[in-house]
Formats: sequence, structure tokens, C-alpha cells
Amino acid sequence: MSSSSSSSPHPPPSPHRRSSSTTMSNARSSTPEHLNVLCGCGLRAPLRIALTEPNVGRRFLGCVNYKGDNPCKFFDWVDPPTCDRGKEFGNSIVKKNMDLLKDVEDLHKQIIDLKKTETELKAEIRDLKQRENGFGLEIEQWQKREEWFEVKINCMTKKLKEMEDGFTLKMEEWKINEDWNALEMEDLQTKNEELMLKIEDLEAKNEEFMLKIEDMEAKTVIFRGRNKLMKEKLQSANSKVKWLTAIVVILVGIGIVYFGGKGLLKKKMLALP
Repeated sequence: MSSSSSSSPHPPPSPHRRSSSTTMSNARSSTPEHLNVLCGCGLRAPLRIALTEPNVGRRFLGCVNYKGDNPCKFFDWVDPPTCDRGKEFGNSIVKKNMDLLKDVEDLHKQIIDLKKTETELKAEIRDLKQRENGFGLEIEQWQKREEWFEVKINCMTKKLKEMEDGFTLKMEEWKINEDWNALEMEDLQTKNEELMLKIEDLEAKNEEFMLKIEDMEAKTVIFRGRNKLMKEKLQSANSKVKWLTAIVVILVGIGIVYFGGKGLLKKKMLALP
């Protein structure tokens, strides 16, 4: 995790620090003299916060050119050494921040999986629409149900978008709030606890959403079964129609033969003298 102003380098060894009297005077001073301190490069040394043990939360000045082939070795503590209680508290805050970022990353992965499931459901709905033609009143009822499914999916999509926007805003706010110092650590702990409660609430909502998805999948399976049954009934009706058509054709042929022969006999009788 990076500090508020920039990523915090590991403090160099003590031989490169300024005198202890200068350090303690800066720690006690209430004026921002440390904001205008120049390093060996002639640049203004930025104020940073250590995030490594045993100096978590302790402010120090360090050159921006602390890396590279010829790093600047300027370093000076601004705050006095942290007490044992402060070290313990700072380490717990850092650990909670890392765990929170991991939880947010896991939730983003879950959102991606939900989007994939949503795409598959929409594809299945499009396939069902292509099969609806020619099935009468029952198909109209299923169309209404599909519209209801689409409304539910749109609502879930909207909720997912709101969740994504919420996570994005929270992450941006979290990065901005990383510019905290030792005096704001208690307030940061309270905010972390509130954020954990919100994430637990989101996890509960996510479980409820997954249950709804499973219910929709079950209903889709039922619809497919009914669709197959209707096809079988339609094939049976077509077979009966073919048999009836054949019978009608045979009866028509018999009638033509019968009535045609009777008319020929009558003509021969009239022709007799």
C-alpha cells in the first residue's frame, strides 16, 4: 500500500540522518518548517509516512531520488519514535487495509461472474423468443413471463452498475483518504469498521441475488420441458391430420367412382329403343 503523498521507501540507516537535536526540534515545532527542507539534490524533500514496522504512522523527510544508480541518501525523521501502543495500532490498521483491498478485489471478480451469467441468460431468452412462433395462447403467457424476466434482469443489471459505481467511488475516496497522518488514525479505524459493515451487507445482497439467479435457471428448465411437450403434441396432431386427409381422399375417390358409374348406366338405359 502507498502513503498519501507517494509510495513510502524503507527508511535508510541512521548514518545518513541529520543530528538528533534538529530532528527533535522539528518534531516539537508547530510551524511547517519541514515543508521547505531541501535535500542533497537541491530539491524540496516531500513529507511521507512510514508504513513498515516498527515505525508505522511516523512521518519523515526523504529525497524523491532515493532509487537509481546514484540515489540521494537524504533522510530525516519529523515525528519522535512511536510508542509500543502506537506501533501495535498502526500495524493493525495496515493489516485491515490490506484485507479490505483483497475483499474488494474478490467482489469485483464476483461481479464479472454475475455479468457472464447475465449474458448467458439473455442469450437463452433470445433463443426462446425464436421458438415461440406458432404456439398460440400458451406462448403469449410465456412471452409475458419472459418480459418479467427481462425486467428483473434489467433491475439486476442496474443494481450491479450501482454496485460497481459504488466500489469505484469508494476506491477513489480511499485513495484520497490515504493522505492521513498519525493524528487521524483513530478516525480511520472508525471508517474502516463502517466500510466492513457495508461490505457484509453487500455480500448478503449478493447471496440473495445468486438465489434469484438459481430460481430463474430452474424456471428456464421447466419452460424447456413444457416447450418439448408442446412440440410432441404438435407432431402427434400433424400425424392425425395426415391420416384424416388420406381417408377423405379415399372417400372422395369412391364417391367419384360410384356416382360416375351410375350416370353412365342411366345414359345407356335412355339409349335403348
